[in-house]
Amino acid sequence: MVLVVQSETSSWETHFQCNGRSLLWDLRNPIKAAVAATAEHLAGLLPLHLAYSHAHDAAIEDWTWSIGCNPLSITSQGWIVSQIQVDAIARNYIITSVEESIQVVNSAIHRLITERTTPKGYNPFKSRERIMIDKYNSVVGLWRRISSQCSNLRYGDALKLLSLLEESSHGFAVSINTTISMLHPVHCTRERKVDIDLDITTIPVFILVFGMLWFLLRPRRAKPKIN
Repeated sequence: MVLVVQSETSSWETHFQCNGRSLLWDLRNPIKAAVAATAEHLAGLLPLHLAYSHAHDAAIEDWTWSIGCNPLSITSQGWIVSQIQVDAIARNYIITSVEESIQVVNSAIHRLITERTTPKGYNPFKSRERIMIDKYNSVVGLWRRISSQCSNLRYGDALKLLSLLEESSHGFAVSINTTISMLHPVHCTRERKVDIDLDITTIPVFILVFGMLWFLLRPRRAKPKIN
């Protein structure tokens, strides 16, 4: 959520300076701040002066790169997003969507791998095999198309495929879950055989238990009553 506030001050002196003069912000016009906050928090766009330092393992600021007339530039008043920033936003959305798709597919495959196989489950699985393969090939095909378009810097065309990628990924997961649900009744209802392992110590235990029950439950003779 992005909250935008407005003040009556049209020329507020900030603590930033450029060429020895303090920068003034127009607090009556919050469009620049609103666009910057939206691009940063919802699209993952970072200011040009903000970078990551591997040596310090933290974010660092290099104000030399605070250039351009864009919403994230401190030294300008412009609020138009540049094409470089538009491409960066597109890459963020593409990477996030592809990673989520990979996680969904891998999770579905893991559930299928961990499913116990039985001879009676072969036919139900075989009837669903072609459907699962087609769903998987559809997802992989979209991965390749998105990768190809990104390599050609056609981020706009790649963005148009993200909704289809999400739908195909969840469709593959649903097909896996449906296949697993078809195998579960085989385990629960058709296999009712109970296996009992007998060893040398089991038979004496049965004899002992049977003897105790016979001793406790055997019919007893009635004692004559003597007055």
